[in-house]
Amino acid sequence: MLSLVTNIAILAGAYKDAAVRKIWVLVLSSIAAAPLGAWLLLVVDASVLKVATGLLVLAYSALLLTGKSFPVRNERFAFVPVGIASGLLNGSISMSGPPVALFLSGQGTGKAAFRANLTAYAAILNIITVVSFSQGGLLNGNVMSVFGWTVPVLLAGVWLGIKAVRRLNEAAFKRLTLWLLIFSGLWTVISAIR
Repeated sequence: MLSLVTNIAILAGAYKDAAVRKIWVLVLSSIAAAPLGAWLLLVVDASVLKVATGLLVLAYSALLLTGKSFPVRNERFAFVPVGIASGLLNGSISMSGPPVALFLSGQGTGKAAFRANLTAYAAILNIITVVSFSQGGLLNGNVMSVFGWTVPVLLAGVWLGIKAVRRLNEAAFKRLTLWLLIFSGLWTVISAIR
């Protein structure tokens, strides 16, 4: 729910840059693959999945950081396997973001389109997740209480983040994104090993 609030706050100023057709291809592919991701978690140890995912994110991010790029000409078609990878990871280890972020970075997507597309995609997945949690009775009083007192602090952080990102040029934004992905991959590997 906190992720949904974050994504809505960012989208309020970035929605004009989102490519809705691309996002829906991602969303539908991801939803189709999520059950397979859940099944994967039953047959493969979660730690193995996390280490493998973390290492792939680390390696690909490092390649992009060195200036290598792997642009795909038919971007719309490529969103299907990217969405499937995202859905598999979402259904198994709840890491839907890295495949999309890495693909957009590899395509050289500009800062505004990158933020808008990734945020819109995440927001749609958040809505689906929150609805399913609600139907499953998981949004109890304790969850809503924590959510309520956490939102103001979260919104303050989102506001600061939005202000900060406006000061970054395209190159700095791309470097920061890749370093965050490297950190994410490293953290995933370390947490899985621990």
